Amino acid sequence: MVGVRKILVGVGAILAVVFAIKMIAGFVTSVDEIDRFDAAVGDCVADNMTEQVRVVECDDAAATRKVVGREIRPTPATQPLLEEACAGYPAAEDVFWRTLISDQVLILCLQRISR
Repeated sequence: MVGVRKILVGVGAILAVVFAIKMIAGFVTSVDEIDRFDAAVGDCVADNMTEQVRVVECDDAAATRKVVGREIRPTPATQPLLEEACAGYPAAEDVFWRTLISDQVLILCLQRISR
C-alpha cells in the first residue's frame, strides 16, 4: 500500500510541474502576441493592416494612419464593441482589431493621415 501511495504522490508532483509549465508558457505566448502588435498611441502605421500592424515613422510615405487609441477587450469582436472602444477617441476614423490567442481583442483606433 505504501508503494502505491508513493507512486500516486510522484504522479501528482509530475502533473503539478507540467501544469505550472503550461501556465507559464501560455502567459509568455500571450505577452509575445500582444508585443507583435506593439503600435502605441502616437505611432503611425502603414496601410497594409490585414494580419499585422506595421509601425513606420510618421514622415514615411507608407504611413497612412496614426494610432489615437489602443484598447484590449474581451471577445467577441462585435461592431458595438469596436464602436464603444473607439468612442472615446473622436479623431479615430478607422479601426484595426485582432483576436489574440488569449481570447482577447486588441483594438487600435486610427486617425487617417492626410498628405
